[in-house]
Amino acid sequence: MPRKKPTRKDNRYEYKITLGRDIHGKPLRKSFYSTVSLADAKKKAEEFRVASEVSARTGEAFVRKSYNFSQWARKWLMTYKQPFVSPNTLQTYEEIVRLYLEPYFGSVDLTDVRPVDVQTFAAMHKGLSASHLKKIRLCLVDIFETAIENDLCYKNPAKRVQFSSSAHKRVKRVLTEKQIAIVREEALEAFPAAALLLDTGMRRGELLGTMWTDFVLEPGNGSLHIQRTVVSEVGVLKLAAPKKNSFRTIPISDECIALVQSLPHDSLYLFPSQTGGLQDTDHFSQRLKKFMTGVHERHPDIPVLTSHEMRHTYGTSLRRNGVDIYTIQKILGHKDIQVTAEIYVHNELEELRAAVFRKKTDDDRKETLS
Repeated sequence: MPRKKPTRKDNRYEYKITLGRDIHGKPLRKSFYSTVSLADAKKKAEEFRVASEVSARTGEAFVRKSYNFSQWARKWLMTYKQPFVSPNTLQTYEEIVRLYLEPYFGSVDLTDVRPVDVQTFAAMHKGLSASHLKKIRLCLVDIFETAIENDLCYKNPAKRVQFSSSAHKRVKRVLTEKQIAIVREEALEAFPAAALLLDTGMRRGELLGTMWTDFVLEPGNGSLHIQRTVVSEVGVLKLAAPKKNSFRTIPISDECIALVQSLPHDSLYLFPSQTGGLQDTDHFSQRLKKFMTGVHERHPDIPVLTSHEMRHTYGTSLRRNGVDIYTIQKILGHKDIQVTAEIYVHNELEELRAAVFRKKTDDDRKETLS
């Protein structure tokens, strides 16, 4: 007798069993699949049923043969990410799973997710930035790849799906040299941490993790060792390695040395919390916003910058003053030179205009003299 043909368009055999009923009396059914035969799919179903019954009678857990998306995504985070990435990166992965992936794919069996489902999901989120969509896609692809390695599904439905963003790329705001001087002067009086951001280009967490022992405060030879950052894990503040292990030593000016020496030295950290411990990064951002809002009210042409935009301002200022991008990469702690070249360091229109017309004027002068 010839073997029955696959029951599905994707050339898989499907066999369903009833596992019980829900609170409304509706049957709870589960599908099992095989690319070999219907008998093989039935065998998988019976193995699952027997294992479930043994587990229910003995109270012992059995090895799960199938997962819904949410179950495997959580397993993926704990097994494939937590031991190998920084707390900051892990937090990013967890937020992507919790905020975007679980609400859409959560209760669906891994084997039931199709490329069309992923493409529909991508279309729903096209309003997100391109960089955010890239991270979401990387998570989806890796979740399914590891599921394939563990024989939980047989192909990756996210692998060939394109994620396209319709969001306008947000231009990072930067201060002019004149604006930097104004903000720094006001910060020295009202919010010294902002001045130090402009002087060093540190990340927010790095600033809050900076200790007095990280400085060499010798005029003409000052430096800062960036060795840690503040992160939040389940609401608990802790110290971790800088982002992407960007340990580095950067030179600081005599003006920066004077700023550091003017700060109260009553804690292990330069900018501690009110109790002397680690300051919360979100709380710091709120304080920075309040300070910058005050500056903007007095100087309407100065935008209310975030800590990241102050870091961007620092990198752009270095470039304006002739520092090459490889040096800027080292100072800012970028792992990839492309990040430095494409994201942080750019030629502003005013700078390009000045350079073009300066060259034209110089050429005209030379031609006149000749």
